[in-house]
Amino acid sequence: MVKAFVKIGADGYVNEWVAPRLEDGYMLIESDDSLVTNIDCVKIVNGVAVLDKEKQEELQEENKEMIEMLEREKAMYEDNAE
Repeated sequence: MVKAFVKIGADGYVNEWVAPRLEDGYMLIESDDSLVTNIDCVKIVNGVAVLDKEKQEELQEENKEMIEMLEREKAMYEDNAE
């Protein structure tokens, strides 16, 4: 677990991860390394980041076209790098 500063949106999900600083709207939490930088589907429960898998799947479905486009672009760049 790592400690990180996050900002929570009106919907209760993390919407920003920041370098350590204590300012208005940011809170110090604990998080598994794999959740750091994950936004809009991470909630804070008792000071610990928790992944909401249902919300993550919902967001992935909403952004399916964009995700597919980014994967195609990534593959294109990887193919050109060889």
